[in-house]
Amino acid sequence: MSTSDLRSTAAHSTVPVAEKTRRRGPNRDAVVAAVKAVAGIIGIFAVWQIAVAIFDPPEFLLVGPFSAFAELAKRPEYFLSNTFVTLQEALAGFALGTALGVLCGAALHYSSTVRSFLYPALIAIDTIPKVALAPLFIVWFGFGFESKAFVAMAIAFFPLVINTYDGLSSVPHELQELARINKASQWKKMTKIEFIHALPAVLSGAKISISLAVGGAVVGEFIAGSKGLGYVILLANSQVDLASMFAAFIILAVIALALFFLVDQAGRRLVPWKNHSS
Repeated sequence: MSTSDLRSTAAHSTVPVAEKTRRRGPNRDAVVAAVKAVAGIIGIFAVWQIAVAIFDPPEFLLVGPFSAFAELAKRPEYFLSNTFVTLQEALAGFALGTALGVLCGAALHYSSTVRSFLYPALIAIDTIPKVALAPLFIVWFGFGFESKAFVAMAIAFFPLVINTYDGLSSVPHELQELARINKASQWKKMTKIEFIHALPAVLSGAKISISLAVGGAVVGEFIAGSKGLGYVILLANSQVDLASMFAAFIILAVIALALFFLVDQAGRRLVPWKNHSS
């Protein structure tokens, strides 16, 4: 076999191995990370239950995770129906917040006039506690699904605005020059270079926003809710039913973690080059 044949064989054998390693790496890392996360959660529950068993506080002060899970097993339909309500509100708010946040972030980047007028106002509004804005949405949209979704949107909106703006503003000068040299249109420059480069930042904002949207839905239910996990927590609080309250907390944590994981996995699919940059 000649030297050229050996080189060709080595190249053909090395590339698939490298590709397989690169493909398997992120999946293996994700499994390890998931196992560690589950172990950490189990550890927290174990410490919590042990502390309750040792100190034996009265049930109106603290209950253990076993009591919370027993409450979930006792009334699964009750918690499932209210979970579905909160999940719908959170997803609707996240979708609205994502769309408006990306559009607003792009407007801040591409228009200096919009940026000079709108950016300070957005920062000022962001400093207002969203609990204070919730009654306003209820006045505007009533006591139904819409008001809770808009509260979730208001909370999920700001991380996406800031991350989109920062991502678009951080496009390297070399890429800008490359587009100019190739006489790319503004549309191609925006879609082929700027938004592609900003996508990791946008997805990072989405991972923050999805958890905030869950909290926003609960805030809306606190103010004016007759169903949902926020209402479950308020009702349990009025009845000093800590088992139901902690059961709702656990469900909210599971929802937030699951949605965060889904957005993270979507980001890995959309920006694979970021995951293999090392």
